Amino acid sequence: MADADAVRRQVNLTFALLGSDTPRSAEWVGANVDGYEGRSPDALHLAIKRDVDELRSMWVPIHFANGEVRLNKEHYTLEPVELTEAEASVIGLAVDLTQGANLGALARSGWTKLAASGATRTFDGPPIAAVSNDITRLNPETLRRLLLGVRQSVRLSFNYQRGPGAQTQRRTIDPWGIVPLNNRAYLVGWDVDRAAERVFRVSRIEDVAKIAASDFHAPTGDLQEIVEKQLRGAVVDAEVTMANGTGDELAARGTRNGDVIRLEGAERDWLVRTVASLAADVRAIEPEDVRADVIGLLKRAAGEEER
Repeated sequence: MADADAVRRQVNLTFALLGSDTPRSAEWVGANVDGYEGRSPDALHLAIKRDVDELRSMWVPIHFANGEVRLNKEHYTLEPVELTEAEASVIGLAVDLTQGANLGALARSGWTKLAASGATRTFDGPPIAAVSNDITRLNPETLRRLLLGVRQSVRLSFNYQRGPGAQTQRRTIDPWGIVPLNNRAYLVGWDVDRAAERVFRVSRIEDVAKIAASDFHAPTGDLQEIVEKQLRGAVVDAEVTMANGTGDELAARGTRNGDVIRLEGAERDWLVRTVASLAADVRAIEPEDVRADVIGLLKRAAGEEER
C-alpha cells in the first residue's frame, strides 16, 4: 500500500495534468507539483515513474515517456458533476492539505475522477506545503451539510466555538460558500442575528441544522475578498534568508536580493505559516518575534504529529 506522501503526490499530479492541455516536463512537475520538489533529476524521474505506474494500476490513463508526463483526459472523465466554485475549492484544499491519511486505491481513484469531473485547480504558481491545516480536523458530515446549505441556498444554524475554551454559541447563517485561506477552510455568509456578513472557521462548527426561511440573503460581494477582509490581521515588515534561491512563495509578495527576501506589510499569520512550511530551507528570519512565532508553530505541529 502506498504511503501518505505517495498518495498526496499521485493525487496532486493528477490534478496538475487535468488542469493542463499539454504534456508537462519532469522539471515542471518538480517545480510546480507539491511533493516532488527538492529532488535531483534522477530522483525526480524515478518518483514520477513510480507514481505513474501506481496510477496506471488503478486504470488512470497517465503516461511518462521521454521526460514528459501526460494524462489522456478524453479517456478519464465522468459525466459533469455540477460543483460550485466553493465546493471545488474545498476539494482542492482537501487534496492539497491531506496529511497523515492513507487513502486506498479505490479512494484515490475516486478523488482523481472527481477532479476530472470539474474540481480543477491552477498549478502555475509555486507549491505551498502546510505545516498546520484544517483538513484533518474537518468533520465530513458537517462539511456535507454546509455544502448542501450553500448549494440549496438554505438557512442554517450551528454551534460555533470561536477558540479553545471559548463558550459555544448557536449561530444562524445564510451560507454563501466555503473558502480556503492560509490552509484553513472558512464558511462565509450572512449572520441573521447580527445582520452582517460573517466568516466562520469550518473546523469549529458542529451540529448543523436547516431552518425554514423565505428571506435568504444573497452574497454581498466576492467571497474570497470578504474572507480576506474580515480575517486580515496584523501586518509586519520582515527579512527571510533562504537557501539556494528557494522561497518563491515569499518572493512573490516581496523583493528578492540574492537569498534574502524582504517583505513589507505582509500579513503576519500568513508569513509565519508560510515560513514554517519552508523551514528546511530557511537560514534566518528577522524580526526576532516573527522567528519566535515560526518556531512555536513548528513545535506545535511536531507535538500534534507525535500524538
